[in-house]
Amino acid sequence: MFLRALIVLLVVVNLGVAAWWATRTPPPAPAAATPPPGVPRLQLLREAPRAVRAATAAPSVSPVSTLCFRFGPYATPAALRRAYARVLPQVLRADAREEASGTASGWRVYMSPLASRAEAQAVVERMTAAGIDDLMLVPDGAEANAIALGRYSSEAGARRRQAALAAAGFTAQVGPLGVDTVGWLHVGAAAGFDPARVGRDIGAPSHAPADCPAADAGG
Repeated sequence: MFLRALIVLLVVVNLGVAAWWATRTPPPAPAAATPPPGVPRLQLLREAPRAVRAATAAPSVSPVSTLCFRFGPYATPAALRRAYARVLPQVLRADAREEASGTASGWRVYMSPLASRAEAQAVVERMTAAGIDDLMLVPDGAEANAIALGRYSSEAGARRRQAALAAAGFTAQVGPLGVDTVGWLHVGAAAGFDPARVGRDIGAPSHAPADCPAADAGG
């Protein structure tokens, strides 16, 4: 009997609490803090007008314009390699090219001789690991420690091979076959580059502005 009375009492109490909660008056919302006179209210960035958000965004970086030049001609591959080594620290990029003085019977893709057989062999192993085939390390002769990377009937085919190697992280040259060749350096440099001074430094018989590759075209 006592237990039944206790249960009834608990039910009545719960009903009373629920009724009070449903009919109570909600407390007033806290008033927004008012800053002292002359002190602006702090504002979240997302609350600011669009123009303000645009002004506070990180500034865009303008691309660097590239100046492109052509140096040469160099009569021998050795002279071209020496000029390439000297110009490389002074420019953004450099490309050593052999160009035909007549009609070529074909085109080859290659890497110029490296300083030692061990260095050349290490490059060959990296290329092989990257899945590059059709290559050969030149063992001796005038081009000992060079890496032959294929022969092509057209310059366009050789250039495609060169581009594929560049995409894999390897810099190769394209040269004609079956004709006398001369060497040229094509460079891309930053503003302030002095082609006359650099031309004297690298022993270039002449220099002239050249078209930049599309990837080098800056704003």
